[in-house]
This record gives sequence, structure tokens and C-alpha cells, in this order.
Amino acid sequence: MRKNFALAVLSLLIAFGFAAESGLAGIESILGKWLTKAETPNGPIELEFELKQEGNQLVGTAALMQGIIPLSAIKYEEPNLTVELSLGGSSYRLLGTLKDGKFTGTWEQVGGEMKGTWSAERKAGGALPTPAAAGIAGTWNSISVTPNGELALTLELKQEGEKINGALSSDRGSLPIQAASYKENKLQFDVELGGTTYRVEGIHKENKIEGKWYPAAGGEGGSWSATRKAATPAPQGTPTQALAASSAIEGTWNTVAVSPDGNLTFQTIFKLVGGTLTGQLVTPDGTIPVQKLSFSDNKLSFEVDYLGGTYRIEGILAGGKLTGKWSAVSGSETGPWSAERKP
Repeated sequence: MRKNFALAVLSLLIAFGFAAESGLAGIESILGKWLTKAETPNGPIELEFELKQEGNQLVGTAALMQGIIPLSAIKYEEPNLTVELSLGGSSYRLLGTLKDGKFTGTWEQVGGEMKGTWSAERKAGGALPTPAAAGIAGTWNSISVTPNGELALTLELKQEGEKINGALSSDRGSLPIQAASYKENKLQFDVELGGTTYRVEGIHKENKIEGKWYPAAGGEGGSWSATRKAATPAPQGTPTQALAASSAIEGTWNTVAVSPDGNLTFQTIFKLVGGTLTGQLVTPDGTIPVQKLSFSDNKLSFEVDYLGGTYRIEGILAGGKLTGKWSAVSGSETGPWSAERKP
């Protein structure tokens, strides 16, 4: 049994082995999809993982028989890779070197006798688009200078293959961005407001974007800048406990808030990004990022700015369903709230 358990741990070790803990030097060479094989006494274990860069973090997922698992716990110092994982009371280490586009190395049980070899080759067509495009994804605090003063908005950027999309949001709602592009550190997108299309341009450098906005059809505009928003703190506890807790809530949920004006239905999406739990609310008017998100001991809480107000959501996960309440942060309004996982 010990050998079978160790083999199962090994497969998880490889799956979890690619989230950056330190510098990002040379990460361009490991971004994308990889086919991994570990040689074990009971035969080879195969799986597929995908690596992405989001801001200054490496994140990823592994495709196993059990489904998609978030990746974590990597140290990459070009060209050497070292991974450690503690699971079930034992620790395992994965050592590899990247050469000619292929990882080769050894794995071993720390303090034990289990060991073997492993390798990984890039999946055909699995490379990501330019690292720059991956580096723009995330949540940004945006400032537009207008004749009436500064306009503060939240800019959410996402990458799907070579496509960049997202939304600009405030306490009044959210607007999707259009015709977005990101090349050679230059971001450009359009947004339609009040029947007018505005264009936003900026140069991305590290955690800041600086540029301008103006009517796409011509006319006066102003300066524009955005600063990357700090990540929501990860759940408390050991890394393994935090990931396990967050995995229970990760996914898309159909949510209902009961109000005096009727039921409000949304989709709420929770994701693990680099070991951090993030969330967003999908409304008919667009996508709104959630704030102050926490999930621990099956208790969920977060806040969201919607239609000029800030609301707090609290719920308990039981039987695969979330039940709780919503309440206005600066008011007395409150009501029932529930969510069921989307099939």
C-alpha cells in the first residue's frame, strides 16, 4: 500500500509542480502546455499541464483523470527546476533540467526510498502567445484625468489564447472593453459610453500602465494610467490546507439574492490564481470583481460594489450548496442569498 500511495503522491507532485515562488528569469521557455511522463515501478504515469504568466506570477493547471487541478510550489532558476510537495505526511522532490525544449530529471521521496525519472515535452501547439500578453492579465486600478476631475475605475483584463478581453467597472456597473490588443508592451482598447466610443492607449512597464484616452472618432481626451491591484490574501493555514479549502469553492455558481424588488440572479466565479482565491460577479451589465474575499471552514464572505452601493455576502457551504445573506455595508438593507454550482 505504501508503494501505491507514493505513486499517487508522485502524480500529484508533478501536477502541482509549476507555480513560481521566486524570480521569473527565463520563464518564457516554460510557458504553455506540456505532456509529462514519470517512470515508476508500476509503469509510466502521464498527464498534461499548462503554465501561464499573470503579472509577476506563474500560474497553471494540470489535467488529470480526476479533472483540472491548480498548480503550485515551483522554483525555477534557468535551466533548473526544483519542486517539493508535502502530502499525506511525506515529502517528494522533483528535480529537472530544461534542454532543447525538454525537461528531464529525477524524482525522489524525501527521507524515503521511492525514486525514479521523469520527463516533459511541450505539447504541439501548446506554447502561449508572447509572454508580454500573458503579463497584462489581472486587475488594475485605473485613473482617467477628465475636465471634471479624476475618474477612478477598475480594469479587469483576461487572456484567452491570443485574445485579450475584459471590462471597466465602477460602483455604477461594468462596461466590456472592445477591440483590445497588446503588442510590444502597448495596450489598446475601446469602450462605448453614452453612444460614444472612447479609445484608451498605454505603455505597460512592470506593474503600471501609462498613456491616454480620447474619442475614437477624434477630439480632446486626457491622460490615463493604471496600477496593478494587490492580490487578495490567500486563505489562512498551511499551503496544502489553503489549496484544499479553496478548491472546494472554485468554479462557477448560479447565485440568487432576494430583495424587496424581486430576486436578483447572477453568476459568481471563483478561481485559484497562483494559490490565491479570486472572484468575480457576472451581471447582465458586465463583470464586477469581488473584494475582501475569504473562504475558511466552509464559511464564505466577500464584498462587491454594485449600482452605487457596497454589499457584503456571507454564506456557508453545506451539501454542495451555499446559503446565507446579503447586507448593505452602509445601510440596513439585507436579505437571503444562495448559490448552487453550475453544472
